[in-house]
Amino acid sequence: MSKLQELVKKYGKVAIAVHLGVYAATLAGCYVAAERKFKIEHYLVKYGLLKEEDLRADGSPEDRPWLAKVLTSSGSSFAIAFVCTKALLPVRLPLTVAVTPAVAR
Repeated sequence: MSKLQELVKKYGKVAIAVHLGVYAATLAGCYVAAERKFKIEHYLVKYGLLKEEDLRADGSPEDRPWLAKVLTSSGSSFAIAFVCTKALLPVRLPLTVAVTPAVAR
């Protein structure tokens, strides 16, 4: 997080614009994946962004963790995309840090 703060001090509005652009692209990608019923939760666990326990259904469906309910529900694709975008923060921040100097040139 300190790298992001340094980036904002150095590049200002460009860093914020790049960060928002990466966020918007991630949200859009996750939304498309959710709309197409892509098994998002499998990949979030595979790459260590979520724990298997967060998705495990022990007992009745009412006992499932909230994240499992959201990711496997037939509800709002936007809600699923939002949760996945938040889970991808460890990927988005380094990408923002890496891309901002090139965009600023």
